[in-house]
Amino acid sequence: MDATTFRILDVASAHLGAFLSINQFTEKIKEAYGTAHYVNIYRKIHDLQRQNILNLNQSGKSSVVELNFRNYLLIDFLAEMEIKKKIELLKGKDELQIFFAEMERCLTKMYAIRSICLVDFARNMKLNRIELLFLLRCSDGSSSYQDETARIYSELQKLQDRYNLRIDALVLNELEFFDLIKSDEINPLKDILPRKTAFFCPQAFWNEIREVAQEGIEIRANESQTKPERISDSNLAYNLARFGYKEFGLGVEQGQRFCIEYIVTALLIHGDARRIESIPIILAKNSARSRLMVFLSQKHGVSGRLLGLLTVLQSVKPSREIDETMKLLETLKIKQIQASEKNIIQKMRLYNAA
Repeated sequence: MDATTFRILDVASAHLGAFLSINQFTEKIKEAYGTAHYVNIYRKIHDLQRQNILNLNQSGKSSVVELNFRNYLLIDFLAEMEIKKKIELLKGKDELQIFFAEMERCLTKMYAIRSICLVDFARNMKLNRIELLFLLRCSDGSSSYQDETARIYSELQKLQDRYNLRIDALVLNELEFFDLIKSDEINPLKDILPRKTAFFCPQAFWNEIREVAQEGIEIRANESQTKPERISDSNLAYNLARFGYKEFGLGVEQGQRFCIEYIVTALLIHGDARRIESIPIILAKNSARSRLMVFLSQKHGVSGRLLGLLTVLQSVKPSREIDETMKLLETLKIKQIQASEKNIIQKMRLYNAA
């Protein structure tokens, strides 16, 4: 794969649903790689169009570029791009190669794992941190599947201790992946897509994206990364109301829609005691994704407080999702920060959540 093709596919895959013009492609490539020549980009995009790798669609006076997921070979082109990215990231980094070799040896024999992605690798390595996205097959309901999923966390914990690296992993099955990617809510998967490198089984990852695209669902990744601590008070109030907790005496204005897991994490980070007590209420009234809550609480350092709240919630209104979340946090050796059982129960009753 030549350098221009690689750069075009890299930008196209990082800006799913953005409908960039050729001028915008040139600007994005220049931002990422330092140089870009419009004429070369123009010619290569048209060459890739002739190969049915890209689509060019007229939008006003410009042509917008998108990946052609109808082409069977596109997935192989994208897999080649991902492998090239992986080589560039790990070339000359012997210690990290040893780490990834051991991680693959420990994890990739598990039948549930379809693909693994690295997220924002260069930036995270400066923080002595690795962020991962796991794509799993859908659960078959067996105990062996649940045991294997739990073992992913256990093995990652061992690797973290052995290599003195912080590891945060978002583990999603195919159904969760599909639901998050088509959702109209701001969620971590949409934040991750522009910043990921599919380093294990990239074809499986891109096949999943193609299946979503062929359902006619518009895939739109987030341009900027969401920071839960920066979610505004007005957006918190709006989303709390959406999830069944309207604060007394306050009006609610239309705001941005965030997934419940982002709202829970933001409330824990902000540390407002009154609003933290709303967490068991909205979790009692709505479904939340266990592994997504674990990922966000670990990444933002609020796992202990989350576990304390979940312990109270599970004693009042038990559910499978909360039980699973607690077990995963315990696998990660999280120390619980005790919550006020009396206050939480009173508030849950007030909001008809107990």
